[in-house]
Amino acid sequence: MKSDGIHIPDKITDFDDIIDTPHPAEPKALYQVNNEAYKRRVETFVRENKHHVVINKLNTNQPITKSEIEELERILFDGGERGTKDRYTNVYQNEPLGTFIRGIVGLDIKTAQDHFAQFLQTGNLNADQINFIQTIIKYLNVNGTIDKTLLDQPPFDDAHQEGIFGLFDTDQTVKLIRLIDEVNGNAEGRSA
Repeated sequence: MKSDGIHIPDKITDFDDIIDTPHPAEPKALYQVNNEAYKRRVETFVRENKHHVVINKLNTNQPITKSEIEELERILFDGGERGTKDRYTNVYQNEPLGTFIRGIVGLDIKTAQDHFAQFLQTGNLNADQINFIQTIIKYLNVNGTIDKTLLDQPPFDDAHQEGIFGLFDTDQTVKLIRLIDEVNGNAEGRSA
């Protein structure tokens, strides 16, 4: 075919006709939207009740008991707007309730600083090590708990590519891991 002296080759296409029918994934998308609305309701409830005695204990890293976890379940799973324990389990894949709540409210910054204070004071640490611990404290303040497998990944590997393992000797690493276990354990309702 020619157009203004330019040769345009013929193109062969092999398209199938597409009929606009509902895709099987659409009900799943609707379910995901419902889960997002559920998550917003539950997370808003937790934030609005941050000063509830048990939620406050989680925010300030105080150990919680099994009966306090049951109290959280009672107020959180109302069977209505905030759903049931089964719904929570489906949406959050069995995440421990205390860890979930701590993930929303975080760990109080002063509490986190106090928790690591002795290690900072007695550790004879260099600037990179101190910055590493400050990064842990900031992370806990926002996220509430920390997965220890992250300690050699960003942002914890900024000063050394091996993260905790490259910055601290074995004894220091063990002490830091123990401190993190205590924080995580208090969120889960268990002592480290």
